[in-house]
Amino acid sequence: MARPKNASPGERFEVRLAAQSVDLLRQLAKRGIYGRSPAEVGGRFIERALEQFVEHPKLKAGATTRAGTK
Repeated sequence: MARPKNASPGERFEVRLAAQSVDLLRQLAKRGIYGRSPAEVGGRFIERALEQFVEHPKLKAGATTRAGTK
């Protein structure tokens, strides 16, 4: 099953990884779960790791009420 393309435009970014890491990216690319090439798989992993540094809005308990309830 093909993954949908990213809606935001990408930018080429070069990184240097250990040979073992590149081998793991190749193995994952062969499975096609995270992408079709080692670079695509690596890019997805980098983006996921960066998401951990972005604070997402959180809901507060009791911040919203339904009509007729308190």
